[in-house]
Amino acid sequence: MSDPVKPARRSRAVLAAVALAAAGGGCLAASALVAYFVADHSSSDSSASAQAAIGLAALGLLALVLAAALAAGIAVTRAWRRARRARAAPGGR
Repeated sequence: MSDPVKPARRSRAVLAAVALAAAGGGCLAASALVAYFVADHSSSDSSASAQAAIGLAALGLLALVLAAALAAGIAVTRAWRRARRARAAPGGR
């Protein structure tokens, strides 16, 4: 009998990228809800609720950009390792 196959563990970097993307999406959704339900659209854009919606949107976009940069870094690192392994292998491509 063979040992059962264990699924590959996700690295901390991948988990951080997923968490950042989820948090960014949550902030953007919360921003939209605050802007729609709470913000007073009859007054100027400097109301506290409008500022909260803008701040949440900015925080969400920042988290999404950081998640994308982290995911791109992970992909480049994996591609670099794969290329080095293929070059070092005997009879490598």
